[in-house]
Amino acid sequence: MLGKAAEGLGLRIYDVSYVAGLCVMLGVFVFTASAIVEPPRPMNASALRRGFANVPTVVRDAILLALKHRTLSILLAALALFLMTTNPVEVIWPTYAKPMLDERYANTDIGVVTAIYFFSIALGAALSPHISRIFRRRQAATLAAAFACLTGVQIALALQGGIIGLVTVFVLYSVILGISETPASSILHRCVGDHQRSTMLSLRSLIQQLGAALGLVLAGAVAEFYTTPVAWIVGAAFLFIAVILILVLVKRLAKDAEI
Repeated sequence: MLGKAAEGLGLRIYDVSYVAGLCVMLGVFVFTASAIVEPPRPMNASALRRGFANVPTVVRDAILLALKHRTLSILLAALALFLMTTNPVEVIWPTYAKPMLDERYANTDIGVVTAIYFFSIALGAALSPHISRIFRRRQAATLAAAFACLTGVQIALALQGGIIGLVTVFVLYSVILGISETPASSILHRCVGDHQRSTMLSLRSLIQQLGAALGLVLAGAVAEFYTTPVAWIVGAAFLFIAVILILVLVKRLAKDAEI
């Protein structure tokens, strides 16, 4: 909307987006610094050195905990496969959708759909507790159902040849993404103590990002040699494996509950 005005000031049309993003981040920074209160911590060179020196130990302990705890191991493996499957969809869809759009408004349309994508994830997160009640608050069963639905919806997304169908299925896909976050986090929090939680969340993020990176490389290669829909369908196979792992987790947690 402001691209022409930006060009009149000697800027590129995309510079407006970067300036707007910078302003939002500065607002987030001010809000975070003023609204979140933490107990004072030592701020000196010695404390900083100790913090960096402890990083290998913290990472090692987190990995050992995950390896010893079968529930955590299964969950983290499933989440890695989850990101390996879904991240390529989130990254590649604009290049797939753009040829379906009017060239004059394609960038604006993609921006609108991207905004809808984030709102849909938020909607899914809001619906997640209600979905969990359907499964009697069995978080693993809820997660297995969400992953199974995502597998089918991703295949349906790959089969869309028009922009209306693509956006409709993509919105549904995004809602299910939001639904899946809460049960996954609930299982993780249940498995670790308060003193381990931040470390385990960091390990989860690391493993998921590694899965996403691998998925992007594989999906990019498949899309290059074949097509984007083929890459998404191949990716759905990895998500199906994640469903199997979570079903194993369902049985394991059920046995633990009996004990």
